[in-house]
Amino acid sequence: MSDPDTKEQVLLSCPFCEFEEYDSEFLSQHVAYCHPEDPDVASQSTYTHQSLTAAEEDRRATQADESLTVLDNMEDLYTPCPHGCGETVAKAELQLHLDLHVAESIALNETGGLHLQSVDSDDDGRIDRSSEDKNGNDDEDLHQDDLVVHGKDIVLKGKDTDNHRRKKKDVSKSSQHGNKGTRRLGRKELGPYAHEKRMPSWLQKLLLSGHIENTQTKIGPNGSLIKEKDLSENETSRVIPTLIELCRHDTSIQRAFFCSPRVRHIFKFMREGGFCGYRNIQMLISHIIDARRPGYEHFSGRIPSILELQDMIEQAWDMGFNSSGRIETGGIKGTRKYIGTPEAQALFQSLGIKCIPGAFASTGGFRAYDMLLQDVANYFRSGCPASLLDSDEKILETDLPPVYLQHQGHSLTIVGFEINSAGSADLLVFDPMFRTSPAIQRLIGKFVRPSDPSRILKAWRRGPPYLQKYKEFEVLKLVPE
Repeated sequence: MSDPDTKEQVLLSCPFCEFEEYDSEFLSQHVAYCHPEDPDVASQSTYTHQSLTAAEEDRRATQADESLTVLDNMEDLYTPCPHGCGETVAKAELQLHLDLHVAESIALNETGGLHLQSVDSDDDGRIDRSSEDKNGNDDEDLHQDDLVVHGKDIVLKGKDTDNHRRKKKDVSKSSQHGNKGTRRLGRKELGPYAHEKRMPSWLQKLLLSGHIENTQTKIGPNGSLIKEKDLSENETSRVIPTLIELCRHDTSIQRAFFCSPRVRHIFKFMREGGFCGYRNIQMLISHIIDARRPGYEHFSGRIPSILELQDMIEQAWDMGFNSSGRIETGGIKGTRKYIGTPEAQALFQSLGIKCIPGAFASTGGFRAYDMLLQDVANYFRSGCPASLLDSDEKILETDLPPVYLQHQGHSLTIVGFEINSAGSADLLVFDPMFRTSPAIQRLIGKFVRPSDPSRILKAWRRGPPYLQKYKEFEVLKLVPE
């Protein structure tokens, strides 16, 4: 028989995730900290305020609460972006994140004097040009001990990276037996919402409403009416031809390679959070659709929404493709859990779209980012004829697909590779965390030559200062056909 003086404890649940707690005050603190972006938090969390019993006070004073430890760990790892983009950023990445916000917001008139130069583009978005700048000197010397420039190529000094690279995992299908050692991942891998059951309803509505494509009726060349689909508000096309011209006029660049211009820059909505993996998948799909690569027929000319991609990944797991991902994530449908290379690979392979994964880890004196840079350089070289590689051509354009790149906590889409006159290398990327800058938007279609192209390019470059912070990288390459 229970003691009538002891109040029965009631297990309270968070309305936004699977977190549960007997302590109503601590549950309120959890809601306020973990779900501050939800506009309904203030009204929905008031029910949790109840008076504490003496027994609850004693328990708090004498027993370490596992949930408190988890929350403390989260606070140690992540912080909301003070810029207001809605991203929960790893504290170690905050300064870089804010710097890129500055680069993202650069307008053309902030880059110095302008030199007008009209350009015409062909059907592929490539730009015709009649002159080329002479190479100059870079103001920064980004030192790399292992990477050296050989002519206009970049190689690891006296070493063969193939012998030191982590083995590529061919995980096109995983058996039930192969999942026995699989463990559930936590916040470090899946982000601050690793244990979320379902994302807030306002966010689902945002993802759905922002994905609606508008159709406009325009007058065609012969006077007839034609219907054209507008891109979604978070998509920008024809960015690569503009980046090409900026690199061409950047005197610090010795040589630059670019993938196919048929890929869109797709970025997150304000307050969306960390859906970078899905956004990078969408960018690869935009290339498949716009370049009519094998598999384009699966998408009916439309890029799937994040919610649709979640369904497609779960279906790929059902088919046996990288099915351990379901155990590791606990399922992703309707949640904000981070995804990565295995989920992207599973989705494409379930549709019969060929892709090749790769991984690089710092080991035996080799830095992961050195191996990554050489691998990307070799990838772009593979898309160029030998005659161009041996020429003095500064900009080498290819028809290669873009490359999915994953590192701890974030993913990007690689669209180019450059070597500067100081002998350092940079990746040129589409980062889904940042919008297409106003400067790029203005340059698309009619190039206006700025006096300082490197300032505009900063938002699109990821070099050694960025890459050296990570000990592991994964890539996913669509197979060119």
